[in-house]
Amino acid sequence: MKDQTKFIAVSNPIQVKLKKFIQIIEPIYLTLNKSVRLRRNYRQEKVSDLVILATMLMRIQLRDPSETHFHQMMLVWGISLPERSRYNRRCRNLLLIMRFIRWQLVRKYSQGSTYEILDSAPMTLASARRSQAASVLHSQANKGFNATKETFFYGFKFHIVLNDQGYVMNWELTPASTDDRKVVEELLLTTPCTHILADGGYLSNRLKERLLTVYGIRLWTPVRKNMKQPKEDVSLLKNLRRHIETVFNNLNTVGHFEHLGIRTLKGLGIRIESMLLWQTIKVHEQLENGKSGFKIV
Repeated sequence: MKDQTKFIAVSNPIQVKLKKFIQIIEPIYLTLNKSVRLRRNYRQEKVSDLVILATMLMRIQLRDPSETHFHQMMLVWGISLPERSRYNRRCRNLLLIMRFIRWQLVRKYSQGSTYEILDSAPMTLASARRSQAASVLHSQANKGFNATKETFFYGFKFHIVLNDQGYVMNWELTPASTDDRKVVEELLLTTPCTHILADGGYLSNRLKERLLTVYGIRLWTPVRKNMKQPKEDVSLLKNLRRHIETVFNNLNTVGHFEHLGIRTLKGLGIRIESMLLWQTIKVHEQLENGKSGFKIV
């Protein structure tokens, strides 16, 4: 037998990764009401919801900005999927299920927060040169100013609340021109932490007083030069707040949200939930291995 040719089966790495994602999300998926999981004609579907959800996470993992290219590559790798337009519809119909799974994982993994960080980042549908004539999602998006790059853009603002371990606790999407301070209360009411760090865009004494008086939340922001400095260590708090910029960079690398190429609001929602669910899983893996949960790319 020694002179016989031997064949050693090597697992497809894509299939291995898909299986790992399925193992993580399946226990939570099975807790859903049967009316959600066992929809009409569900037995006729050749690909389960779990496989569709796992492939969406795989697309984020591979940093593929094109759904068409990703669908073709999955077929090349031997992953059975519905026809592309059907796959597209299946993905978008699973938006609420993916949101539920992510929230359950955050509740399971997060160990309580000493502080949380609040910030926003631009989601660009059209660059500065085309922002005046852009019409994609014109009923929801508009023109705003990116203070970091000192340029105008057309699209949305992506607001998130991040805890001190690296998990995104809440998020919201607003038109690009929206003042950051207008969404603070809505974002923070679902987060249990009472100490929030933010940048100068959230500076408002009236807002701080309302959050402290009504909700018991202390909002820290840098102050202007002509304002009295707080007693706490300002440099330390600024350094802690910068963690959220690292997270935004991670999400932009895998989710390409500064150059979305998306034409529907539902498509944008599933892109955001996919990259946040992927980020939640990765943060847990990092923390389990004794690494930081902020830098994961």
